[in-house]
Amino acid sequence: MSLEIPNMREEKKEKERSYNTLVYGIEKRGLTAPTEPLLLRNFSISFEPFNTSRRFNEYDGVILFQGIFERFEWESGYMNRHLKHSCDTNELDKRKKEAQLLVENGGFLCFLLDEVFVDREDGREFIGSDLAKYYLNYSDFYRKNFMQRIAHVDVKSDDFRQFLSVYGAASSHFHHYNKYIEWRVLAEAAGRVVGMIINRNKYFLPTLIPDNRPEVIKEYFTFLVGGLTSSYNKLQQTLPDWIEEFSFDEEAGLSTEREKLEFRISEIEIRHNILSRYKSILALSGDELVASVSKVFVDGFGIAVDTKDELREDFKLLDDSLKPICLCEVKGTNTGVKREYINQADSHRERSNFDAKFPTLLIINTHIKNARSVTEKDQEIANEQILHAVKMNVLIMRTIDLLALLKSYFNGKLKLEEVKDLFTNNSGWLRVSGDENVVVTGNTPEDKA
Repeated sequence: MSLEIPNMREEKKEKERSYNTLVYGIEKRGLTAPTEPLLLRNFSISFEPFNTSRRFNEYDGVILFQGIFERFEWESGYMNRHLKHSCDTNELDKRKKEAQLLVENGGFLCFLLDEVFVDREDGREFIGSDLAKYYLNYSDFYRKNFMQRIAHVDVKSDDFRQFLSVYGAASSHFHHYNKYIEWRVLAEAAGRVVGMIINRNKYFLPTLIPDNRPEVIKEYFTFLVGGLTSSYNKLQQTLPDWIEEFSFDEEAGLSTEREKLEFRISEIEIRHNILSRYKSILALSGDELVASVSKVFVDGFGIAVDTKDELREDFKLLDDSLKPICLCEVKGTNTGVKREYINQADSHRERSNFDAKFPTLLIINTHIKNARSVTEKDQEIANEQILHAVKMNVLIMRTIDLLALLKSYFNGKLKLEEVKDLFTNNSGWLRVSGDENVVVTGNTPEDKA
């Protein structure tokens, strides 16, 4: 009697990975998200709104529609129509960082392409104002729009056949000549690539927007995530550690180059954060505004400051020998410049034991809550307040003027001594527009007449 020993390899089935996926911001497409996650055998699907505090890198994969970080509107003018564009830059930058952490941790991104790409209009470019665009901006990689949406797509991947057969439709197509990009074609339309995987972890799928009915939403994302997890499992085979014992000669050089690039990226991130801190003076008030304005002088212009006064809203600018050269009063307001702010600057100068001739700078962040753009922020100072500032020997600068002056300084249009001279030898309103610095002293009623 022969005893059969079962083949343990055939009996033992490898346990499939379970995926915790996020569907992000579908309300931007007019869809109602389920209130509870969808739980299936190998994956779960959670739904979070656009402004959620949850981070992409908390999940194994993130799904989102293209274009949800930007908005286009046609506005009619007197002579023609104008395309108005806006972008939620803060949210976009935050999600870029989270998406990078997600893919570094072995996760995937899926972009649902439901509309044409608007990249250029009337001499303006919008090529990076959405997360989908950001992940398609490779050199020698091109995206184009069809004249009209193509409802039938030729599915090239069985993993997505169920999803694309029901919901596939293409508004754009892609071409690439970049040998450093690995792409796998998932779907074609009219002989052109309309769906793909880039570098094994970024999916781009052409789609219709589903009907906003609970059963359709559930079916749509169940079909989609089922295809994604099946495809991703095949692409992410775990390789044994020992294969790293074999190395190509160029790997050492590549590692060194990567370290240099990572260091440079870190430097760029640090600099970007510093510039964002400077720009924060357009929105802050109170102690935070004072601290950020002080940073502009110290880190931006390289002018030392003394913040040890008991008066919390002011500090002194110092020369190279650390002697005071100018008193700075900082204010935040939801309106414009008022006479009382100028008087307070003068009063604080007197209480600091400086005479009336000592240079005093009133830096004021105007229209904090009611400005919705830089244009709305850039409002004139009333003539009577300028005249009063001249009378009290106070120089007014709005925070937007201070930033514009810093920009000119960074661009080499002004030297540090010229900047100090503007602060210490003028009164009225220092208005900065582009590279032009104008000290406005106001017009008397007789001048206006």
